[in-house]
Amino acid sequence: MSAPVRPTRRALADLNVPMPPLTVELGSIDEPLVRKAQQVPDEVEAGGAERVLALDDRTWFKVKTGDERGVVGELPSVTDEAVPSDGWWLAAAGHRKADTPSQDFYGRITEEAARQGKGTGKVSTEHLLPTDFDYRRWKAELATLSIESIHQVVREVIARSALDGKLWTAGVPGYTIGAQVRRIEGDSYLAICAEGYYDPNMVAVILHSVPDVNAEDWLPEPGEVLGIKPDLGQIVFSTIIPPRALARLIDDFEDEQASS
Repeated sequence: MSAPVRPTRRALADLNVPMPPLTVELGSIDEPLVRKAQQVPDEVEAGGAERVLALDDRTWFKVKTGDERGVVGELPSVTDEAVPSDGWWLAAAGHRKADTPSQDFYGRITEEAARQGKGTGKVSTEHLLPTDFDYRRWKAELATLSIESIHQVVREVIARSALDGKLWTAGVPGYTIGAQVRRIEGDSYLAICAEGYYDPNMVAVILHSVPDVNAEDWLPEPGEVLGIKPDLGQIVFSTIIPPRALARLIDDFEDEQASS
């Protein structure tokens, strides 16, 4: 499967699909034309994709499902290390109207491109390219999904430790994270250790993974705690985790395990 085909803000507006929260990757939106668009890169690779011949200033391919129509292209990205160097985009969408060809999506998009290129003798699809908003959304989405991934890893090692009382560790980019849960005199104590390049922002992301525990509830531990002895390059924080928060982490973990 190729990289996801991302709908632009214009394409989503054409489809009357609201912009989802940043935790949703745009190429994964459950909308028929967006789902169908995911097949286009592989169809191009196999030589089976249909080009929009009238839009000849750059290469566009047709995507169709039901009465929905769209144009998809592989387009160069802005120069930004936070997003891939290029990507596939669903740039615009509309509906098929066989009884009125002039109002058919491909007829309308061709007329639109002709107006954009007026005076040049050529069509122009420059206006269909991803905008600054589309790239800012992509960048913010990648950052948000990365944070969500770290949260999931931290919550999983906490749940595993709560279930068997052992120290559990897992890796995230640039860090090894460990969690130890112990029940002492009716309270559940949690210690989290992280090993890697010290970045206060990353530490905040890791600690913020634990629900119902505020920043001021965490204590930095210079020495051994709950069986975790800080090594060189490790940081350790501890807290009392509320019973409801711990139960939620365990339930979420067990639900995830049952569904996998």
